[in-house]
Amino acid sequence: MLIEYIYQTTGIHIFFSRLFCTGMATVISFSLAMLFFRPYIKFLRKLQVSSEFESGAGVETKKPEGPVMPAGILFFFIIIATSLITLRLNAYVISAFAIYGFFSIIGAADDVAKVINKRRIATGKAKKQDYQYKADGISSGLRLTLYIIISLIVAIIAYKYIPNINKSINIPFFSIEKWYPTFPVWLFIPLMTLTIAVMANGVNFTDGFDTLATVPAICCLTFLGVISFVSSNSIWSSYLLIPHIPGLHEILPLIGAVIGTLLAYLWYNSPPSTIIMGDSGSVGLGGLIGILFIFSKSEFYLPIVGFIFLLEFVSVFMQIGYFKLTRKRIFRCAPIHHHFQYGMRASGRYAGEFEIKSKVMWRFHILSVILLVVGLVLFLKVR
Repeated sequence: MLIEYIYQTTGIHIFFSRLFCTGMATVISFSLAMLFFRPYIKFLRKLQVSSEFESGAGVETKKPEGPVMPAGILFFFIIIATSLITLRLNAYVISAFAIYGFFSIIGAADDVAKVINKRRIATGKAKKQDYQYKADGISSGLRLTLYIIISLIVAIIAYKYIPNINKSINIPFFSIEKWYPTFPVWLFIPLMTLTIAVMANGVNFTDGFDTLATVPAICCLTFLGVISFVSSNSIWSSYLLIPHIPGLHEILPLIGAVIGTLLAYLWYNSPPSTIIMGDSGSVGLGGLIGILFIFSKSEFYLPIVGFIFLLEFVSVFMQIGYFKLTRKRIFRCAPIHHHFQYGMRASGRYAGEFEIKSKVMWRFHILSVILLVVGLVLFLKVR
């Protein structure tokens, strides 16, 4: 909004450009994150907000040198500050902010509850076996209910106040001249709600290893940024036979702000990791990515570009459902990155957990980049 004020005051057209604002948002958010991550990490370490435990003399104690949590709270303030500088508000931006804000708050509440519970374990007030990671903050049932309620409210409001969101869906391999189906409102609203809630859970599950969710998130956001830019241009969208979505390019600075922040997060989490994203980061990012896929009419490209997140979510869903039915497991452990971790550990071919986790992370990262390329090619040219 500051850059918009500068444009209105000076009339210099570069300040009107969404590409310029997106670049500025990326640089500003990266710079702010690089500036504040170090003191933030020191502050969390001073408070002993550690994410791990180790055993010592029969008592669970925090690792003083281990990663701290959560980075997501700092993400939130940096992204909001950057957005106030670079964004122009419209219905797309406000809806995306609503999802990101509410989901980040839910995640932050969960992070705080986990820190409290871990301190109780460390001081002997609770047993470690009673602590269930990812479930012992806010209960999983309550979190899922909140995801669905908030997603449903935002979906209904967005459907009512964003004319161009309508009910048409962009289908892979088909141009909008040949097939541009319309879903009835009773089907579109649940689809939008489900997409946001599933992505929030998917990114949260993927964040089980340090930085594992980061590169897939950057790839999803890059895809969304590219297609939002071309979809908002009537000439390009007509040439590419994709939906024309006026005003969607206003989300580009928000995407740039998130990517810049995540790149700084990767900087501080080059092995060994220093800080963990936490639910405040992963849940907020997941909800944001989900609603942006809806806005860009690319829901059916989500299984391609966001394959890692959906795979993680589906693996947990399948594992829980199958175990309840048969008391047996499909995977060694869920989410699925733990399945690969346990398999590599059992093979005995790796020196230790650090090497195993690095192998899993980098292979997931490489797959995410390949899927980004595939998704862009399919969306832009294969019709």
